[in-house]
This record gives sequence, structure tokens and C-alpha cells, in this order.
Amino acid sequence: MREFVNKISGIIQKSGLKLNRISKASGISHTYLTKLVHGNINRPGKDKIASILLAMNYSIGEINAVLAEYDYRSLNGLDIPSILVNNRRRKIEGNTLSLYDSIHMRLLLSPLECIGGTKIMIKGFPTVLFMPEQLYMKEDEGLIENDKVAWDFRMELTRAIFRERRQNFADWRKAGNRSETYMCRKCFSDFLKRNLAETARKDATGHRDLMVQFFVNVIVTLIREPDQHIIRIVELCPYFDFFIQDAEGDNSKLFFIGRKYHEFKHTHPKMELQGFTSDSAVMIDLFAKETEMCRLSADENLAGDYPFKLVDYFYREFEAYGLGDTLRAAVDLRIKSVSSHN
Repeated sequence: MREFVNKISGIIQKSGLKLNRISKASGISHTYLTKLVHGNINRPGKDKIASILLAMNYSIGEINAVLAEYDYRSLNGLDIPSILVNNRRRKIEGNTLSLYDSIHMRLLLSPLECIGGTKIMIKGFPTVLFMPEQLYMKEDEGLIENDKVAWDFRMELTRAIFRERRQNFADWRKAGNRSETYMCRKCFSDFLKRNLAETARKDATGHRDLMVQFFVNVIVTLIREPDQHIIRIVELCPYFDFFIQDAEGDNSKLFFIGRKYHEFKHTHPKMELQGFTSDSAVMIDLFAKETEMCRLSADENLAGDYPFKLVDYFYREFEAYGLGDTLRAAVDLRIKSVSSHN
């Protein structure tokens, strides 16, 4: 039998991370990791290697290079189910867990959102879970993967994670959980400008149509489930986008990400730190206070007769781009369609 160099053991030891932390972050058992580090596993499973390295913020291309040393082919769609199974076992514990690439954040968000309970979100636009899949997939800037094989897998994994998160979101809603979203007025306006201005994208028409679908999903959900989904426009621009899962329960988790205002065509050879997650009581309390500041700065007029004044506000914002009537008509059509099926 071929003897493989214990590459993973070297990576783990060089990282300086404790096995317990890697186990929680990857979903791979502590027992398995111990055997691996001690050289008792000659050729780790392909999914195990991928999950361990994803938890350690490796890019897809870097993971494929390690897999090749164990005589595995590069990651492909057939590997996704087992990677997602490992991902569901992740435990979000400890003061902070750093997140570099968007794929690492997305992997973490899926088990995080399974926790349930009240979710509080501070961001510049409604949750991406209301987005059509095609619009969501456009958001991946792809600045990390430099070869087509890695890029294709990244996109396929991103799509699979999004679908899993959408299902988690549907289950979360059926369970009667609540969400509160606080959106800076100017950030929201900038978001619409980036996505609705005629010159914003080369495929402007198709992109604008997807944006209309996005807000149809938002508006219809607010009208049908107003007590479950609270959105407030606030006169405050926080330094972080963040959300707190199970905000009113005993298992609160915090996810926060810095803001990046500019993109450049060239890529840096290393991934950039994007955010953190934490279950530290001190950290959660700190961001809970930020949430309270957002509550106090909410536009009281738009909060009245909820959600209809807010819906009218959305219509007015879309009118600035010649899409107000289009959005209204699409919302009316969706409501009639939903009503006819009930």
C-alpha cells in the first residue's frame, strides 16, 4: 500500500490551532483529527481534507493542491453532499472565529441559521435569502480562485449552500420565528443605485428584472407575515454589518463583517480578512447595544401602519429608476397568485 506524506498533520501543527477548535470549526470529530495528527490515518477521506481546510480559510485552489498530494482529483460536484454533511456538524463556539473568503462565510451561515430563534440583522438591504438564485449568484465576485476547475466548483458549492440556506429559512419561518432588520437609509439608497441604474451593469435589463423579483419576494412576505418580519429604515450608519441569531434566547451567536466600499481589477495573492463570528457574551452584549441604537434611530413614520408605509417607501425608491409601476404590478400579480392557491 502506498504511504502518503502526512500533509494535513503538518498544516494543522503549523496553524497553531488546537484540535478541539478545528473540530468545532470543521465538523470533523476530535477523535478523527487526533488519529490524523498522530499519523494513524494514511489517506484521509477527500471530504475530510476539504472540510478541515475550508474551516482553516483555505481557498478551493489551495485545497485542490493538497488533495493532489493524496492522489485525489480536484473537488467537483460529487463531493458537495459530504462536505455539507460535515458542515452541518460545525459548532460555533469561542470568542472569535475569523472568516476570509465569502465561501467560508456562506458555509458558516448555514449551520448558524439552523439555530432558530429571533434573528436581528443590521445591513444595507434585506436578507439575500429573499433573492432569486440567479441574482444571488451574481454577487460572487470570484476574486480568489484563479483556475477554472476551482472556480467552477466554487460556484457549484455556492449554489448548493444557498439552496440549503433557503430551505433553512423556510423551516425557520414555518416555526414562527421572528426577524428584525435595520437598514441605514443612505446604504439602502446606494444599494439600489448600484443595482438599478441603467449603467450599473452591462446586462442592465436582466439585472433590474431580478432586482424587481427580489423586492417582490420581500414585499409579499412582509404583507403576509408582518409580525414575523420587521424591517426598519434608520438614520444611523453602523461601522459593521452584523446579525445576531437567537438574539432573545440562550444560544445567541454573533456574525459580523466589515464594510468594503471599493473593488479593483487586480487580485492580491492572499485572501483578505472579511469578518468574524462569536458566541462571547461580551461581544454579543456589545452588538446588542449597537442594535438598540439602531432601534432608537428608526424612521417612526415608516414604522407606522406596518408594513404598508414601508412598502410605499420601496415603491417610491424604485420609481426613481422607472420601475415603480413594474414593482407594483409584479407584487399585485404575486399576491393574486398566492391567494388563488390558498
